[in-house]
Amino acid sequence: MRDFTASAGRLRSLSLGAKLLYSAFALASVIGLLVSWRLYGAMVQDAGAAAYYAGAAIAAPPPAPTQAPAAAGGPALDLGPELELPGTPEPPRVLVEQISERKLLEVTHFHLFSVPVYVLILAHLWLLARLPSWLHTAGVAAAVVASGLHIAAPWLIRSAPGAAALMPISGVAMLLSLGAMAVVSTVDMWLPRRSRRGEAAPADEAQ
Repeated sequence: MRDFTASAGRLRSLSLGAKLLYSAFALASVIGLLVSWRLYGAMVQDAGAAAYYAGAAIAAPPPAPTQAPAAAGGPALDLGPELELPGTPEPPRVLVEQISERKLLEVTHFHLFSVPVYVLILAHLWLLARLPSWLHTAGVAAAVVASGLHIAAPWLIRSAPGAAALMPISGVAMLLSLGAMAVVSTVDMWLPRRSRRGEAAPADEAQ
C-alpha cells in the first residue's frame, strides 16, 4: 500500500515483484472487461437491453425456410433443422424473458461492492504513472462516471426502455477508460527510470 501514497512517476521505480503483481492485475482487468462485454451479449442477445431489463415487446422473427427448392415439376423436400441447406440464414435469437427485480438487485448489489474496488486500484496505478496532472484527472473522472452509469443503466432502462442505448454506451466507455488505465500504467511501470534535474529522490531511495 505504500506504493499508492507516492507521487506520479513512482511506477518506474517499483521493485520487480511489485511490477509483476501490478502487471498481472492489469492484465486480468483487461481480460475481465472483455469477458464482461461478451457476457452482456450472451444475456441480452438480439432482443436488446430494452427487452432484457424492461420487458419491452419484441416482434417474433419469421420462421426460417426449411424446404429445398423444388426442381421443375418435382416435389419439395421438407428438411429438418439439422439438414438445412448451406447458406440458409439462421433465424435471429430473441430473448423474451425479462430479468426479475430480485435478480437485478442481486447483480447490482454485487457490482456496487466489486466495481468501486476495481476502479480504485486501477485509478491509483494510473495516478502513479508519469503523465500530466490534467490527464490523471480526466482519466479518473471518465472511469468513475462510466462505471457509475453502467451500474445505474439497468435501472434507468427498466423505468424508461427508450434509454436502452445507455447500456452499450456506458459499457464501451467503461471498457475504454479502464482498459486505457490498465494498459498505460503497465507500459509506464516497465519503462526505464528517467530522473529529472532538480527532482528530489524518494525517501526510501535516498538511503
